[in-house]
Amino acid sequence: MLRKVVSICMIAALIAVSIAACSSSPPGSGETQSSAEGKTANEPAAPSEKKEIPKIYIYQNTGALNQKPEGSMPEKLKEMQQMYIEELGIEPIAIVPPKGSESEKLNLMLGSNDEIDTFQGNWDDYASKGAIIPLNDLLDQHGQDIKNAWPAEAWVNMTDKEGNIWGIPRGTPSVHYPIWIRTDWLNKLNLEMPKNLDELEAVLKAFKENDPDGNGKDDTIPMMTDLNGIKNALLGGFTEHGNSNWVDPSDGKIKPFELDPGFKDFVAKMADWYQKGYIYKESFAKFDALELLKTNRVGTSSMWYSRITLLFPQIKQNLPSEANYEIVRGIEGPKGKLMTASRGSTTSMVITKKAKHPEEVMKFINHQYQNIPANSLTAAFGKNWRFIGDSNFEIELINPEIEYAGEYMVSLGTATETKYAFKDPIKKMHADYLNNELGNLSVAKMPFDATIIYDNTKLQENIPTLGDIDRLRSEELVKFVTGARPISEIDRYIDQLYKAGLDQWIAEYTRQYNEKKK
Repeated sequence: MLRKVVSICMIAALIAVSIAACSSSPPGSGETQSSAEGKTANEPAAPSEKKEIPKIYIYQNTGALNQKPEGSMPEKLKEMQQMYIEELGIEPIAIVPPKGSESEKLNLMLGSNDEIDTFQGNWDDYASKGAIIPLNDLLDQHGQDIKNAWPAEAWVNMTDKEGNIWGIPRGTPSVHYPIWIRTDWLNKLNLEMPKNLDELEAVLKAFKENDPDGNGKDDTIPMMTDLNGIKNALLGGFTEHGNSNWVDPSDGKIKPFELDPGFKDFVAKMADWYQKGYIYKESFAKFDALELLKTNRVGTSSMWYSRITLLFPQIKQNLPSEANYEIVRGIEGPKGKLMTASRGSTTSMVITKKAKHPEEVMKFINHQYQNIPANSLTAAFGKNWRFIGDSNFEIELINPEIEYAGEYMVSLGTATETKYAFKDPIKKMHADYLNNELGNLSVAKMPFDATIIYDNTKLQENIPTLGDIDRLRSEELVKFVTGARPISEIDRYIDQLYKAGLDQWIAEYTRQYNEKKK
C-alpha cells in the first residue's frame, strides 16, 4: 500500500513538471532591447530541469548597424541568437540605442539597474569612473584568439602604467585622412599626379579654372575637406611633427602645434586657398558629403577616408563612366610629409563591472576572433556571405538585401576587417583601403607622443580651462582660414591661448608625458 501511494505521488510530480515545462517559452527567446525604452522584451525562465543558459547584454554602439540602421528582420535575428546558443551555450541580447543618443543612453544604463555587459568606448574614460573591469585574467583564460589577432603595438594603448589591460583594441595607428584626387580630371587637363605641395596647388588651381566637370559653370570644388581634414592631411607639410604635440628643445616642454614655428605658414596657405576658392566654402560648417559628391564637382578630398571609400562607389554609376578617385601618395611640403597618422586610440570593447557573466562575455567576443575572418563575417552578415573560390579572402553577399544587420558584431577593427575583401564593387573600394592603405604609415608622420595615453581626468582637474582652450583652438583656426580673422593676428591669438591657461596646459601635458614615456 505504501509503495502504491509513493508511485502515485511520483506520477503527480512528473505531470506537474511536464505542465510547467510546456507552459514555459523555450530558452533563447530573449529579444533585442527596445531602442526607445531600453527594456528587454519578456524573457521566460528556463525549464527547471534544464541548465540555465547565461545571457550577455551587448550595447550595440560599434557602428556595425551602419549597414542597416533599422536593424535585422526579427526572424533572422532570432536565427543568429539561436546559433550562438547552440554553438557557445550563450544567449546574446543586443541593446540598440536610439540613433544620435548612444552616449547619453549608455551613461544612463551604466548608472541604473539595467543590465549591460559590454560596449565600445574609450577605456580610460570608463576605468576612471569604476564602470569597467581589467581583462588580463579573462584574456589569459578565455581570450587567446583575441590576444593572437592583435599586434603588440595595439595592446600598448589598452594598458595602464600598472599593466592592467582594460579593453580589446579597435585599431592601431593608421592613416585616416589621405588626399584623394579625380584622376580622370588629371587626364582631361593633361596633369600629372602631384608630388609636392606646389604641384598640388597647381592642380587645385587648374580644377578651379578649367571646368573639368564640363557643366559650363564656375562651381568646381577643388578640395572637399573639414577642420580635421586640413590638420591631418596637410599640417605635416608645415610643422615638424604635423598634427601633434611636440617638445620645444628650448625648454624641454610639451607644447601644442600652434606654437610650432611653421604654424603661421600653414594658416596663411590654407587661408589663401580658401580665398581663391580651392577649399569648399562650407567645409567648416555642416554639409552632406554624399550629396556633394553626387554633383560631380569635387576634385579632391582630404576628409576621413570613408567619405570616398564608402560614398563614392554608391554614386559612381550616376557620374561619367571614367570618374575615379585615387590616393596621392608620398606628397611633401616644406617640412616633409603632408599627412599625419592618427595616434593609437583607447577605443575598445570593454566589459562592465555590472556583468554577471564576464567569462561568457569574453568567450563570446573571442569566438569572433577564431577562424578569422569567417566567424567575424558571420557575426556581421549572418549566413548571407560566402568565399569566392579557394582563397578564403574574397567574399560576396549571397543576397544583396541585408536581413541580419549585425547586432551581435563585437569584433570590428583592423585585426578582422583587413582579412577579406568584397567582390561587390560598392564594398570593394573600402576593403581595398583597409587592406592596403590604412596601415601604410610610411606615407605619413607619426605624432610625437603617439604612445602616450594621457589621463583625461587629470587633464581636466589640472587644467581648469581645458574646455576653453580646446574651443579656442578650433574656432580661431576656422576664423583664420575663412578670413574672418586676419593672419596678422596670429601672435595675438597665441596670447589669447596663454590668457586662457596655456601655461597650465603645457605644465600638465609635460608632467604626464615625462611620467608615462617609455
